[in-house]
Amino acid sequence: MLKTAKRVLIFLIILTIIGTVAILLYTNNRTFFNEEDEVGNTSGNIYNGGLFCEQDGKIYFSNDFDDGCLYVMNSDCSNVKKIHKDKAVYINVDENYIYYLRANNTRENNSGSLLMFNNTGIYRITQAGGNLKAITTNPGSFLTLKGNFLYFQRYDVGVGLYLHQYQIDGTKERLLIKDSVIPAAVEGNYLYYAGYSDNHNINQLNLSSFNSSTLLEGNMAYPIFHGNYIYYISLEDKYKLYRMNRDGSEPTLLVDERCSTYNITNSGKYLYYQVDHQEKSRICRMNLETLEEETLIDGNYKQIHVTEQYVFFKDFDNTETYVVSSDGSSKLGTFNPGN
Repeated sequence: MLKTAKRVLIFLIILTIIGTVAILLYTNNRTFFNEEDEVGNTSGNIYNGGLFCEQDGKIYFSNDFDDGCLYVMNSDCSNVKKIHKDKAVYINVDENYIYYLRANNTRENNSGSLLMFNNTGIYRITQAGGNLKAITTNPGSFLTLKGNFLYFQRYDVGVGLYLHQYQIDGTKERLLIKDSVIPAAVEGNYLYYAGYSDNHNINQLNLSSFNSSTLLEGNMAYPIFHGNYIYYISLEDKYKLYRMNRDGSEPTLLVDERCSTYNITNSGKYLYYQVDHQEKSRICRMNLETLEEETLIDGNYKQIHVTEQYVFFKDFDNTETYVVSSDGSSKLGTFNPGN
């Protein structure tokens, strides 16, 4: 009787081990898909390099203090942890995965190897840092997640940068537009973009029929759809910053100086932007309800990113990252993750 009981126990243990291994293998090989309205990062963050991305109380970011490696922290900038050694840019996050463009070829200690293209491409990893998967090893830029698809400027030798689509499991690759357009603004069933080669209109790509059409004619760049407005940089008015109603009516000048980059807080209340004006260059904040503006710091800065609580930006020489409360309630400080 005792021997029989031991055999049964051993059998049950073996069965449990086999079942656990089977479940792990199934989970590792399975792709968890999204709802169709899932968006991986904000338009403004993607335009600025996608170095910060917030999801479910966590901020995923490219850590300059560790040569751009992929990190995560709480939304209040506490509990900083390393996820992966890859240098990550254009970070997008859904409920299950982190998607990013591997930029190991741009590391400070890059050897300049002829095989540097092996150090690029779109990669997917779980939020716990496991099951790293290559979606494509083609180099490129401006990665955006919408629903179960990734939109990406893919570079091909002899061709250049064209807009491509990949399903998040790495299948169903499709060439969308033979132009270097930026796929940052995705709403509903449309991808909105400013033309690059043929025109500088704001165009729309139907994500079901894959037909493109002009939404608004003009000479515009970096459109952000937020609330009732479309924000944009006017190429015909010396790169000044405007907004207009979504139907194109009432274009309004917001910043009467040349701007190189900008972003809008999640609440839609504040506009952060870089003014490029030689000795008068500076980072500013504007209250979009009152149109009052203030200078945060003089000098040349770039890559303005927003999360729910904070705004991050970098100096032009990549020596410092700055942080300020998105609602303007705190003073400007430096961002030193882990210190």
